[in-house]
Amino acid sequence: MINFRSLAVLGSLLAACVGSPAFAEPAKVTIGYTLASEFLVMFVAKEKGFFAKHDIDATLIRLPIITNIPSAIVSDSIQIGVTTVPILLQAVDGGLDFVLIAGAAHHTKASPFVSLVARKDVKIEKPADLVGKKVGVSGINSVFDVFFRKWLINNKVPVDKVKIIEARIPEMPDLLKSGTLDLVTIVEPLRTRIIEGGIGYVAAEYFGEVDPDVLLSAWMTTGDWAKKNPQVVKNFRAALDEGLAFIKANPQEARDIEKKYLGFNSPRFPTFENKVKPDDLKIFISIGKELNLYHTALDPAKLVLP
Repeated sequence: MINFRSLAVLGSLLAACVGSPAFAEPAKVTIGYTLASEFLVMFVAKEKGFFAKHDIDATLIRLPIITNIPSAIVSDSIQIGVTTVPILLQAVDGGLDFVLIAGAAHHTKASPFVSLVARKDVKIEKPADLVGKKVGVSGINSVFDVFFRKWLINNKVPVDKVKIIEARIPEMPDLLKSGTLDLVTIVEPLRTRIIEGGIGYVAAEYFGEVDPDVLLSAWMTTGDWAKKNPQVVKNFRAALDEGLAFIKANPQEARDIEKKYLGFNSPRFPTFENKVKPDDLKIFISIGKELNLYHTALDPAKLVLP
């Protein structure tokens, strides 16, 4: 005899199972990044299946200029994107809803990987020699640009006497070689590529001179998306943590992954840091006020997701 009560109970259990997270589809997330070695943790998380393990179907998209990231997030072309703090602050100052959900890398004076690099035939012996020179930055008001202007101010070089030009990071070696630019604010691995290729030399470790330990890059999304997808944010962080642990345990394989995604290797890894805290933003707010970049009161505690 068929036990209808048992069948009803079984049906209810099956329905519950199908509706449970174990049977849910992975969250589709498109992640935007730029050409730089500090995003290796994310490459590893994708390559080694850590995103998939944490129920994220991740699609990685490389954008040519980091200042394009906010508009890409707003248009929903990507849901999570890499950023620098000045870009985040300017977007929020302009009324957009963004928060940091994870860190990417710190830049330290002891282990620099961002430098001011000059073309080999451009003689730079002191900061004042930059007057009249054409300097490429990866984005106007990007962290490279903001710290470069602060470095000029600290060295009493009039900012308006230096021609600061926005340029795509991948094109910087060729722009330097052709003479279109005299100097570039460049990040690894392209810094080493320029030097080893005989195109240019390090004119100044300007970034570390402004601050010896600073949050260089982080991951952001909109506050609304983060509120609607708290588990995805949690899983994104967990995947990054596994990616960082893998790099520490398997540095050579991590280098192979770096080369696969970037085309070449950095001479050394950046100082990766998956955590981000409100205090990391304070120096940027201070410099931004000095450069008249922001017009509203910016509260770091509201811009970092706990």
